[in-house]
Amino acid sequence: MDYETLNTEFETKKSIKFKLYSMEYVVEQKENYVEIYAIYYENRKSKYNSFKELFENYTVYNEPLITLLDRIVILR
Repeated sequence: MDYETLNTEFETKKSIKFKLYSMEYVVEQKENYVEIYAIYYENRKSKYNSFKELFENYTVYNEPLITLLDRIVILR
């Protein structure tokens, strides 16, 4: 998966669901921010100013999402 494809899908739908390792995540556009959370941990939501900021700063196993693009699978 590449960043541009993810970004385009996010901008179109304002929400994406993807799987990384064995966990499913949801990224949603809210009024003034972008929110990400794992489906099993809906109470642990992280907020970022933009989709790009989220991918550069949100970490899974201590690695930012931007470096894990080849492991991300979009769920529809």
